Amino acid sequence: MIKIPEGVYFKDIPIDEKYRSATTGLLQRIHTIYKGIYQKFGQAGLDLIREVSETYGREIAERGKKRVKPDDVKSAGLFLIRVFEMINCQGEVTEISDDKMVIRLFKCPYPFDDPKLCEAHTTMEKTLIESLGENLSYKITESIPSGGRFCEHVISLKKSA
Repeated sequence: MIKIPEGVYFKDIPIDEKYRSATTGLLQRIHTIYKGIYQKFGQAGLDLIREVSETYGREIAERGKKRVKPDDVKSAGLFLIRVFEMINCQGEVTEISDDKMVIRLFKCPYPFDDPKLCEAHTTMEKTLIESLGENLSYKITESIPSGGRFCEHVISLKKSA
């Protein structure tokens, strides 16, 4: 808190409003930083974003392994939903079974408008899910930056050969 001099009126903002506003601003800042990296460094910039996202995905997975059953689609999917909810995502689970979960997000929280930046960034989600079990797979089947109506995240068990 910042101490305001006596006699100066300052309306306090409710904590949920502060959180929503701060999160939106930080996500927009990430988008702007990514755009700048990509514009300045091209493919090398995308590779850097992927590398950082992959590292972060592994870090989150290590924490998640305490809560998620290995190779369990439902618990891995619910853990990913927890991650999405931390950044104010709005969406729904459209399919859930023992071998597949589909999560749709109706608005890109970052907000990405370039599919290449989206793909590089979502290396985090892919790494997170696939680090929670060697038989888990993650893919995005539709995305807003690619012109889709929503972003569709699919977690499934890998098919046996």
